Amino acid sequence: MEEAYRQARKRGEQGRRRAISQSEHPYLTDLDSLVAQLPLGQRENVGLRDIPLEMVVGTVTKGRQSAFSCNFMPLLPFNTEFARKWSNLYDIQVTEGYRDPIIVTEFMHRFYVQEGNKRVSVLKFLDAPTVSAKVTRLYPGKWDSVESRLYGEFCAFWRVCPLYEIEFSREGSYETLAKMLGQNLIEKWPQKKIDYLRHTFLLFKRAYLRAGGDHLDITPADAMLVYLNVYNQDRLLDTPTDIVVNHLCKIWRELVIAGKNDEDKVDLVEAPSVDEQETPAKSTSGVLNFFMGKTVYSAANPLRIAFIHEFPCATSSWDSLHDQGRQYLDEHFGGIVRTEAFEDCHDPDVFYAAVETAVKHGANVIFSTSHRLMEYTLRAAVEYPQVRFLNCSIGLPHQSVRSYFGKMYEAKFLLGALAASMADNHRIGYHASVFASGALSEINAFAIGASLLDPRAQIILTWGDVPAGGLAEAMCREGVSVMTGADMSKSLEDPTAYGLHRLVNGKEVTGIAMPVWNWGRYYELIVRSLLHGTWDETADDQQVRAVNYWYGMSSGVIDIRYAPGLPYQTRKLVQLLRNGIVEGSINPFGGELHSQDGVVQIEGFPPLPSTQIVEMNWLADNVIGSIPQLDNEPEVRAL
Repeated sequence: MEEAYRQARKRGEQGRRRAISQSEHPYLTDLDSLVAQLPLGQRENVGLRDIPLEMVVGTVTKGRQSAFSCNFMPLLPFNTEFARKWSNLYDIQVTEGYRDPIIVTEFMHRFYVQEGNKRVSVLKFLDAPTVSAKVTRLYPGKWDSVESRLYGEFCAFWRVCPLYEIEFSREGSYETLAKMLGQNLIEKWPQKKIDYLRHTFLLFKRAYLRAGGDHLDITPADAMLVYLNVYNQDRLLDTPTDIVVNHLCKIWRELVIAGKNDEDKVDLVEAPSVDEQETPAKSTSGVLNFFMGKTVYSAANPLRIAFIHEFPCATSSWDSLHDQGRQYLDEHFGGIVRTEAFEDCHDPDVFYAAVETAVKHGANVIFSTSHRLMEYTLRAAVEYPQVRFLNCSIGLPHQSVRSYFGKMYEAKFLLGALAASMADNHRIGYHASVFASGALSEINAFAIGASLLDPRAQIILTWGDVPAGGLAEAMCREGVSVMTGADMSKSLEDPTAYGLHRLVNGKEVTGIAMPVWNWGRYYELIVRSLLHGTWDETADDQQVRAVNYWYGMSSGVIDIRYAPGLPYQTRKLVQLLRNGIVEGSINPFGGELHSQDGVVQIEGFPPLPSTQIVEMNWLADNVIGSIPQLDNEPEVRAL
């Protein structure tokens, strides 16, 4: 059909000119040239498949490469044999449809046509979603790049759920998706589950593109994973498209962050501003504050804050300490700040009910005090954008929720040095109950502090629940005389071996020192940013990034407490190290560092960047133990 070919050729010329203006190759990519200098692996006959047309991007050989623009539209004049064949194929397609499949080679999740270029061109012109093809898969010869590893993850996914449309740009995403759907990447998925995912994805993709998702630097599958992380309780197939689009608009900034490089996702705020450390300024002029756009809080118009705890404060030391911080706010700020607490909110329905109640009570700010509550907090923050939400965690890239945590590794560094000064046989125990962000930096700082005083010190690392018979008894069996257990306790005499302890006679424990969380001080600093109006100055509206507060000893939110009777020489030594950390002259992760796998950095190097400390994935070479695998994380319990 002459008119169809003319329109297709016009689109081809537009595509060619656009590519040239953007310094891109204006014609089809040929696979032979693409892989000429690459190490290649084996070929696999995948068989007859329906493949997405948008993933058909080139030809196998040069051949008619220049006859098509990079968008697969024709370029040759109408009075050519090529144009007549294209038009005949168009007529066949619109009247009866093709019966014969094309032949393609798949390489790195893209398809290159060996036979059927003009058929692909006609179908793309008609906006057909798929084409039937005989597929041969060509594997890369090496798997040492991000792209090849991602493709390897896709191949593992495809073997259990053969959907080409699902394409991620972040490693680990296929496994995350499988877990969301109650599946894995080992056993073949039931056909009903495959069909459900296909239909769900196609519905989501339509809504995503309608919302303008093609302007973001993520794939539709990436976006769907973000969406399901917020709206994971909804059956997407049962949700009208208009509602999905509305949800996407609510989480738009989360989608923008998902498309950023890891180093650009999070702003770590490591020290409070000067204003936040001073007494809140009193209101001097209502007119002035009106023009400044800042809310003036008073006893008549207090800043209302809700705290949501995962477990009851009576049974959880962690939640109890946070609640003490809440009570400190009431006392410290008088009537300007008023708080309320909701306990035992580990169940999602209970959590969301608590948020709803807090909002009805006029809450301006809501703190959730456990990293395990972040999922619920994120969804609540999307539903109540007028409320400021914060979650006690670190390193999580969410723009809708700010995170806050402490540099506990600074205190652990001091405890490690203290432990080495008192250990009898170079063997020191370290029990970590929870594998979460920051845990590895704390273990390594402890190990480095110990090696500072005793180069032969070994840290015996255990994870998870306290073993039968008690932690002290288990550590004694390992030949340990000094050990550190969990961090939260109300006293150093606690019999469950909180903090750093000496073991006596295989069972008894004598307290030495313990790390201290000063949550009252931490919450005070955050509240001051709200009272002074500096909260909004922390984030740059021009750059969508997550904000994570990460304060340490210099801010007064982290410290250590000694047991009575600790020798003054020992206290003096630890105090010297503490002063160095507060002043910034000592950093556990500066200079030469060694992991169990080799050298991390050599002598003379500056301290590791904070982002690398937060995301640490190695253990120091004097640690005897290993990092739990994702599928074998220790069971979490209330402390």
